[in-house]
Order: sequence, then structure tokens, then C-alpha cells
Amino acid sequence: DAAALQAIACAPGVVVLDIRSDKIDGQSGKEYAQGHVPCAIHSEYTKGGWRAKVDGVPGMLPSAQRLEVLIGGLGIDNDTRVVVAPLGGGAKSMAAAARVYWTFKVLGHDQVSILDGGTDGYAADASRPLEQSPRTPEPKSFTAHLRPEMLVSEDEFAQALQTDGLLVDYRRQDEFSGLNRNAKTKRAGTVSGARNVPLEWLTRDNGGYLRSRQALEQVYALAQVPANGEQIAFCNTGHNASLGWFAAHEILGDETVRLYDGSMAQWSRDAALPMARSIEVTD
Repeated sequence: DAAALQAIACAPGVVVLDIRSDKIDGQSGKEYAQGHVPCAIHSEYTKGGWRAKVDGVPGMLPSAQRLEVLIGGLGIDNDTRVVVAPLGGGAKSMAAAARVYWTFKVLGHDQVSILDGGTDGYAADASRPLEQSPRTPEPKSFTAHLRPEMLVSEDEFAQALQTDGLLVDYRRQDEFSGLNRNAKTKRAGTVSGARNVPLEWLTRDNGGYLRSRQALEQVYALAQVPANGEQIAFCNTGHNASLGWFAAHEILGDETVRLYDGSMAQWSRDAALPMARSIEVTD
């Protein structure tokens, strides 16, 4: 939380990673320059290199080599404790933090945390100091220790579908039902048998604070999703599902949960792969 971060933000061996994406007046990082957690460095989530188009699919995990260069350039090595600081304006913002967190975990780096409430929550208490001057990190060497078992391929997703595995769609209900289609997907709908936990349910009042373990247990029960057992999380591009993975894996403690990185952006491209819609309307 913000109080815990305030105590360690400038400590040796700690890097606060401000991932806010701000395009006001075309100036990326303007919010960071206006005020950030002391000693935080900036790496924009949307344009900073955390995601890449792979084989035509947007938002995928970049290669380990590209991520090693990115992370090392931010002054992070394998001994650094990283605290990911998103905007904190809503569940989408917290999903960005969860995506970066998940990326570190996939690369074998466990010393990573998320600032609950984000920078907005930190700054809500006027007694907490903010810093305006940008920080230029001293590059370090970061070596990835890839955990391929955390990744779900398109073939593995298809196999889980055929064997009635638990597939959880973390998109809005209108996208899950097929009423509306996201621009990054080719076909509307989800996959047969999937359960739906809308992203907005995972934070308090769709804000920047994650729900407690007890509250999430109630949320998953309402969605008829077991809180334990193998699960594959997906969405449109692996963004929303990152927060779903975080909630189920890190807060509820279900270590069998995995993320389908390609999600519907990849799956919906092939017309031969099955999709289901509970509603289909004409314009």
C-alpha cells in the first residue's frame, strides 16, 4: 500500500516503476513530470515495449531478449525489488500493473509488487511527498529465467476447450455475450462453456484498489467459478486477464491458474475455431 511504499521508495535495491500512459498534448509522460512517487522511474505501459505484435496478434509477450534489454535499461537487475505503480484510476489501470507484474513473473523475477490504489491513491494523502524531476536510471544487466509453464498456447487453449477445462473470460459481459465486439478481435463472442468474471468486479467499485481475498471469494462464487483448481484466464489481448490471473493466482492462491496471452485476438482469427454467442443482433 501507499504507506509501505513511502517507507522504501528511495531505498537501495528498490525501483518504483511508474507505468502511467499519458498523451495529453501529445507528450508522453506528462503526468509523471507533474508528480510521481519519489525516486520512481517512468516506463509507459502502452508504448514502452512491455507488449508486442507477434505473428499479427497485438499485445503479446515480447521475446525474453527484448525484455532483458528493456528491464535492464530501467536500472533493474535480478536482485532489484520492483514496485509497479499504475495510475490507479480504475480496474483497467490496475490490469496494466498486473500485466507488467505477470511479465516479471514469467521472466523468473519474484521480487515484484503492485502499488494498491496506484499513484492516484498514493497522492490522495497530501502529506505524502511527490517528486516532479524525472529520474534517469543507470542501466543494469537483467537476465531472464523464462517460466514457459506459465504460458498457454493456442493449441493448449484448444485442448482445454475440448476436455471441458475451466476457461474464464475476464471481459465485459457485453463482449462475453457477443453483443459487442472489440476492435482487436475478428469475431464476436467467447468460447463454449467459458465462465465470465468481468474485470470491473475485481477492484472495489471499479476503482484502483484490489478486492480482498474474502471479497474475491464471493465474486468468484457469484460467477460460478471455483476459487481453486486449474483455470485458464483470457480476454481480448491478455490485458484484463492479467488482473484475473493476479486475483486468482496471487490473492486467492490458486497456483494452477495460467494466462492465455493471445486470447480472443488470436483465437478469433481462424474461422474454423469454435466461438459461441448468447445473443446476436442486427444493426
